[in-house]
Amino acid sequence: MAGPAARTVVDARQERDLKRALGTLWVRFPGSLEDDYIHHALRRARKLIGRSLYVLIGLFLVVTLPVLVLVDEPGMAAWRLFGFWPIAGALALLFLAVKVNALNRFMSTLIGLALMISLAGTLLGAIRLADTFLGQVAAFETVYVLIIGFSILRLPPTRTLFWCLGSLVLALTLALILSWDLNPASLLLFYGFPLVVCALNGYMLDASARHSYANNLLLARESERLRQWRDNADREARRQRLLNDFMAHIAGNPRVAVLLDQALGFMIEHTPAVAGAAWRVADDGLHREAARGLSGRDDAERHRERDGLLAGALDAEGDVTLCHDVPAGYLDLETGHSRMRPGQILFLVVRQGDEALGVLELAALSPFDKDARALLESLAPSLAYALVAAMGREDYIRRHQQAG
Repeated sequence: MAGPAARTVVDARQERDLKRALGTLWVRFPGSLEDDYIHHALRRARKLIGRSLYVLIGLFLVVTLPVLVLVDEPGMAAWRLFGFWPIAGALALLFLAVKVNALNRFMSTLIGLALMISLAGTLLGAIRLADTFLGQVAAFETVYVLIIGFSILRLPPTRTLFWCLGSLVLALTLALILSWDLNPASLLLFYGFPLVVCALNGYMLDASARHSYANNLLLARESERLRQWRDNADREARRQRLLNDFMAHIAGNPRVAVLLDQALGFMIEHTPAVAGAAWRVADDGLHREAARGLSGRDDAERHRERDGLLAGALDAEGDVTLCHDVPAGYLDLETGHSRMRPGQILFLVVRQGDEALGVLELAALSPFDKDARALLESLAPSLAYALVAAMGREDYIRRHQQAG
């Protein structure tokens, strides 16, 4: 039961409805979950019948063979017609329903027809052979079939009750057409009361199964929630570990060019990027401070005006911008003796407040996933503080040299 329940996806609203339904007696599921449970109940019925089919055949033979062999009464032919062959046919239908995969679509109908045929036959036998030993055998067979129908076949009880009432209507109609005597008291004794008891037992078993199914759905939902929390905790721990590694990687008060080169190398190592460039924002445009894995033409370019893709990234609201349609010849990758256009470019803008200090271009053959983008966004603030410090030191040294 846990397998089908685990495959059913439960959202937050359905989870609330399930918890509310568990407080009721019969447990009716909300919306599509009721259909899912019906499908689950049919699969369960097929499995139970498949396991118990040969037991049912053995029980049928144990009951009927002694009667066929030992009993010699005038109504034997009628009992065979109503008490033997309908049940044999019903067992054949059950065999087809659970053993022939091509009939899976009609399994519920075949099981219901088997129940209806067997019950109608035993009812007709009990009515036709009333006040005889064979009539008592048919009446007992009716009770056995009712017990099996509600307790072993385990279709949804409302469907089972429908087929049982259908067999009663069929048997009474044929009995009236054939002008057989009907004894309401006997009919109530061997069919009415057993039907009520078996139906009540069937609904109780179904309520228990529904409780188990609902609990399994809720447990699967809770397990999924715990798994997501664990995954989030693992991602956060990995992000924090990489952030610590990044801080250690850029430590030591390096110059701006060295800092950006170290940052660029770390990002290429821990993301899908295979090449990139780091640019510092200045009043006269963008100055490239570091580059890795670029073609010769791109590697030679040291200064750019603030326009094109870089300008678009700097003017964007977020720190990370993706470019899926990379223009030809832009940030080509060096692969042996050839050049290759990247599949995707990521722009990471380094800001101090609202001021853009620099931008890093990362080129990859495959797309940057969500985790890679989140990692780069988390590295940007630390890189911004280090870049401000490096630029301040260089500016101080430059002013000191000019003054000296």
